[in-house]
Order: sequence, then structure tokens, then C-alpha cells
Amino acid sequence: MTVPPRLVTLLVLAVLGSACSAAGNERTVVASFYPLAFAAQRIAGPGWKVVDLTPPGTEAHDVELSIQDRAAIEGADVVLYLGVAGFQPQIDRAVRDAPGRLVNVWGGQIPQRLDGEVDPHVWLDPVRFSIMVEEVGEALRRPAAADALAGRLDELDTQYRTDLEDCRFDTTVVSHEAFGYLAARYGLEQVGLAGIEPEGEPTAEALAEASALLVAEQAGAVFYEAGAEAARIAQTVAGDAEVPALPLGTLESRPVDGDYLSVMEDNLESLRQGLGCT
Repeated sequence: MTVPPRLVTLLVLAVLGSACSAAGNERTVVASFYPLAFAAQRIAGPGWKVVDLTPPGTEAHDVELSIQDRAAIEGADVVLYLGVAGFQPQIDRAVRDAPGRLVNVWGGQIPQRLDGEVDPHVWLDPVRFSIMVEEVGEALRRPAAADALAGRLDELDTQYRTDLEDCRFDTTVVSHEAFGYLAARYGLEQVGLAGIEPEGEPTAEALAEASALLVAEQAGAVFYEAGAEAARIAQTVAGDAEVPALPLGTLESRPVDGDYLSVMEDNLESLRQGLGCT
């Protein structure tokens, strides 16, 4: 006998509800992807359970929700998501009828566009991410904790400004164009082998432009995100130009090591090395 989907969801919710009662009636905040889960974990405090809908090693764009994920959304007290440009389409559809408090952390920011397409990677700019953090603090009614995290992001921004102030290069050749907000914040130019979507294939024109910049010594490295194919292409382009290939984390899902802050610090070190900063 086939069980109706709605009944399956209700059964899962019942199980979740029983577990919640056993755990002392803790409240649940569901985050659509890692940066929001990181912020919620730092802000929520005791009595909150944080659920991250983007599994480690997954591109946030490509999240496919399980029955348990949908039940978590329906049973959540707060749902945090980035409602811009169809960034996570399955989650956008799933949250429409969720009974809990829905918080679009975009916060009214003005988006950047690339070839007419909205760039969602706003969290890679510490200043813009701090706006999202304040949205999370308001949603969880923990403004002081949000202010503390925003203060740490201010320190990170100062560190970036200081370390990237005096560099030989100001052009970043990247495996795909996820770093536009970061580049704009710190006076850099982004040149991508592929576009905003990580699955995009590099075009012949993009590869030729990047190679010309590297050979002419107008850029000093190729930066790549995690992923075998992205790394392979970046390393090939870098090897042909005899420059280093260096990692830059996009933080769309939970890193294997560290957290948002430590990965952003690692990114800064890669930028310092690749841009020839003193």
C-alpha cells in the first residue's frame, strides 16, 4: 500500500516531536546552507537545535530535500534561507507553506549581476555577511550574540583590508565567478574560467583571456574551489602559465576542517600569496 506523502510527513513530524519532548522541548532553527547554520550556531544559545539542509561536500545550488528535510522545515520554529535569484530552488518551494517563522536573510541588500544573472555569493564579503548575521540575531531574538559575531566579522574585514592593501596584482583569475562580492569589497577584479554556476564549463574565450593575463604578468595565480574538475582545470591553466594554483573556499557547505572564520582566513592567505601582497 502506498502511503500518501502528507501522511509520511506527519509521521516524521510526530517522531521529531517526540524526540524534541525527550530533549526538553528544544526549539529548532533550520538553515538552508552552511553560512546560515554557522551564524545560527554562534547566535542561538542553549535550547536551540540547528539543522543544516546542505550536506557537507554539496553545492548549495544543487540541494535536493529528503522527506526528513521537509519534515524539519515544517516542524521548525525558524527557517533561515537566502531567497534570491533561485539560489536554492527546492528550498524556495518548500518554505512557502512552512508554519514557522521564515527569514530571508538577504536583508534588502543590492545584488551584483554578472551577464544579467544575480550573484548569490554575498556571504563571501564579511561586511555583507554581517548584515545577514544581524538578520539571524533578530530572528532568534539574540541581538547581543549577533553583535558579537558581527564584531568578529568587522575584525576579519579589517584584516582583509590591511593584508590586501599593497599587492603586486589586483586581478584574481578564479575557477568560477563566485568571488565577485569579495573582489568588489577589496578593490580586486575577478576573471572567471567559468560563470556563477560551479557546474559551468569554461569557454574558449575565458580560457584565452585568463591565459593572456597570466602570461602578460597582469595576474599571478589561478584560484580554484574544492572539486576535482575545478581543481584540474585551474591547475592546467596555472601550469601552462607557470604560476601557482591556490584554493579558495566558497563555503556553500560545511568545510571538512574549521569553520566560516578559519576558511575565510585561509582564503585571505591564498589571496596574499597569489596577488603578491607584502
